[in-house]
Amino acid sequence: MQREGEAAVRRIDKAGVIHVHTRYSDGAGTVRAVARAAAAAGASFVLVTDHDTLAALHRGQEGWYDRRGRLLPEGRTGATLLLVGEEISPDDGHHFLALGLSETVSKDQPPASYVREVEGRGGLGFIAHPDFPAPERYPLEIFPWRDWSVAGYTGLEIWTYTVDWLTDVTKIWQIVASLLLPDRFVNGPFPETLARWDELLAAAWRNGRRVVGIGSLDAHGILYSYRRMFRTVRTHVLLERDWTGRVAEDKRAVLEALAEGAAYVAYDGLLDATGFWFTAECGESTAVMGGRLRRGGRPGGGKVWLRAEAPAPCALTLRTPAGVVKRAEGRRLEHATDEPGVYRVEAHLPFRRGLRPWIYSNPVYIF
Repeated sequence: MQREGEAAVRRIDKAGVIHVHTRYSDGAGTVRAVARAAAAAGASFVLVTDHDTLAALHRGQEGWYDRRGRLLPEGRTGATLLLVGEEISPDDGHHFLALGLSETVSKDQPPASYVREVEGRGGLGFIAHPDFPAPERYPLEIFPWRDWSVAGYTGLEIWTYTVDWLTDVTKIWQIVASLLLPDRFVNGPFPETLARWDELLAAAWRNGRRVVGIGSLDAHGILYSYRRMFRTVRTHVLLERDWTGRVAEDKRAVLEALAEGAAYVAYDGLLDATGFWFTAECGESTAVMGGRLRRGGRPGGGKVWLRAEAPAPCALTLRTPAGVVKRAEGRRLEHATDEPGVYRVEAHLPFRRGLRPWIYSNPVYIF
């Protein structure tokens, strides 16, 4: 578990896919097919979140899988770790990912109630696909989140790939084109989602809390294969130790990283972002993504160095909820500050058609 002002330790970067449906709800594939596709796509872990059910968990299908989609015995590390959560799915929207629970949570109650219930049971809760375009711009039914008075959730999906990909895909020719050339229909997180996240981060920082941003797929294996989609938007978790092959321990490591915000979101379909790094350093203390850092006792609190490093040349932007702090071109960004606040990094890759959204870090919280 990450501690305030921990010593600088390079963590282990594991990229996984979150928010996947199987035949236990409205997905096209079995759990084994999902595990096989995740392994083929190079995803270190996959989080299945079927609608209002934990059937895969109760049938003993959580665990390590090999490349053929076979569940391995305890103690063996396979190609991908398959974990099981639930998507609480009321008919009117307010969908919510509940992770780390052993029993389902009823959707037949107000959002504030099931958010509190997930937290009270010791689970993690993420607001799913919080924003949608106007109905005329989206070919499927929309399920936005409207009740922002709720409290107790871990975080939210800041980039839901399927919603992004299908926005403005409403005609047959657009559907065909989006299947043949999906990257041309992907624009990144909705600006309103990022703006809301920044507002939530500022409020959380004032209260000593976090709001963790994750990337998700909402993958159903329909039209767009699991394997193909699992190569797109991923959430990279930063682990303190490598996999053990013991399912409970490895599951705990993933959930702890998500709870702490020791994670970043990346569109690995453009370029694998593994190795991206963002820290805040003050003296001998360092905070990684999701971490808290207290400035030194010198006048002004002590200078903090914010450092980001990308695995490839890109456009790096350091931001706070108030706006842009600094921009840099290349692989590295550095900035010194004595101002407390919430700092996060975005990275865009240069392409012939302009800059493409690539990486969105969770913030560091400086006090």
